[in-house]
Amino acid sequence: MAKPPRAAAPRFDLATLRDLAGAAAFGRGERYHRDGQAELIADDGSSLSARVTGSEVYRVALRGGGEDIDGTCSCPAFAQGDFCKHLVATALAANAAAAAGTAVPDRVGQMRAHLRGLGAERLAELLLDAAERDPALFDRLELAARLAGGDPRQIGAQSRALLQQALRTGRYVDYENTGGWAQGVLDALDQIETLIDNGHAALVLDLLDDAFAEIAEALQHVDDSDGGGSEILARAHGLHLAAATAARPDPVAFAADLFRLETTEEFGTFAGALASYGDLLGQAGRAAYRQLAEAAWAKLPRPAQRRSGASTFDNDSMARYRLFPILDQLAAGDGDLRRRIALRESTLVHPHEHLDLAKFCLSHGLESEALRRAEEAAWLFDDAAGDALPLFLAERYRAGGDADKALAVLWPGFERQPSLALFAALAQAGAGEGVAITDRAVALLEARLAALKGKPGFAGHGPAGLLIEILLRAQRQPDAWAAARRHGCADAVWLQLATASETTAPDDALAVYARLAEQQIGLVDKNGYREACRLLGRMRAVQAARGNAKAFSAHLDAMLLRHKAKRNFVAMLRETFVSA
Repeated sequence: MAKPPRAAAPRFDLATLRDLAGAAAFGRGERYHRDGQAELIADDGSSLSARVTGSEVYRVALRGGGEDIDGTCSCPAFAQGDFCKHLVATALAANAAAAAGTAVPDRVGQMRAHLRGLGAERLAELLLDAAERDPALFDRLELAARLAGGDPRQIGAQSRALLQQALRTGRYVDYENTGGWAQGVLDALDQIETLIDNGHAALVLDLLDDAFAEIAEALQHVDDSDGGGSEILARAHGLHLAAATAARPDPVAFAADLFRLETTEEFGTFAGALASYGDLLGQAGRAAYRQLAEAAWAKLPRPAQRRSGASTFDNDSMARYRLFPILDQLAAGDGDLRRRIALRESTLVHPHEHLDLAKFCLSHGLESEALRRAEEAAWLFDDAAGDALPLFLAERYRAGGDADKALAVLWPGFERQPSLALFAALAQAGAGEGVAITDRAVALLEARLAALKGKPGFAGHGPAGLLIEILLRAQRQPDAWAAARRHGCADAVWLQLATASETTAPDDALAVYARLAEQQIGLVDKNGYREACRLLGRMRAVQAARGNAKAFSAHLDAMLLRHKAKRNFVAMLRETFVSA
């Protein structure tokens, strides 16, 4: 009796597909494949092309085979970084074709061969007929015709209209439609790029001079969650540089245009223009750029010093923000350190800017000046500088061998605004006094907590979490547990407490892990389920270390029963613990 033919191995490994897509997307991809929504259109052996019909028709390219799977899709889910259902449907369609021994028809190749045999006249008719139904194709063909005619005025007008049409948003472009809108703008920029190769670089430069403001205006009416606007701006900037390189405009006039773009373009696309366009500007252009920057800087009033949190960002502040890096880059190129310090000194407003100046001095070997700047800032902002300034000062004092000064600057900072960083610095500066420092910090925080007790919104946050972290740092776990029970704390602190106590207080740690795992399961999403499994893994490790693996098995069985309705979670639980 003849043996039945052996079934071909799946082209794409199903377990890998499930892992890449997740259970939900894999299931939707199965339905798409089952309903015939994935059309395979070309296959060269290493790359597979398909069209998948969902809310619209998406383009899919799938590469590799077996467990080595990669691909792209034009859908929004793939743009967010997900291995989408359309990729799954395409892979399953390819597997089905392999199982049936059916070759993927080269539909693109067939169309190409057919079109080549039609002749120029018939092709022109087909293309024009399609263009009448597709405005984007119509614009592309018209621009190509203008290029062939060579009339710069008509080419410029057509190119500007092409880009403006692509940038139109109507009232608003929502998330689902942003990808298509952004691609339309990128396609328009691709068409404009052809002008450079056809001898119209100056025209492109002139066109793009206005385009950045138009792009910024359009992006105000677009849900740009996926960053399509950044891609558009980067593409437009690349074209601007390419056009300038080809056109070689007058360096001084170009410096003025470039300076205006760097200091006014909303998204900072031209930041660092001196470096990007330096070869084009040359010595004359750079000199003109410097003159423009220094003149604009000289017109700005010196900012008024403000205390932390009391800032306003007005037009002068924006101008200062844009001009500073230009002047700093010029001074750095001159090797003028004093000019760079003076620039920073002229912008001092908030405590963090004083601290940045001190750090800048230190980074350039000016130790005594760094200390003097920090001490001045501490005097000016004795109660509004946060913990960064006392930490910097304490480190400088410690580096100079003066621990007493370090403690003297740290304790007031801790009393004003307690933090773990300040406590760690106190413990380091007061080496040998660890118990006394910890007791003093604990007493201060307990007093604060007593004053806060019963006030609305307290709920165990703020000082309570810091108190527990300090006790853990001092390896006083029993005191930390007592404080947590007395005051309450955030879940992240409970988790930290449990992790630190797996050996010394395993029952308490297990109780925390179990409670937090149930909270994560209650989120009813993939990330919550994964975190719950991670916490259960900690529980298994704790029970194994105690020689009590049966207790974990019993807990797991109870969870499988209690959450049996959550099929995705149960599947993840079984995969993680039962099949392991």
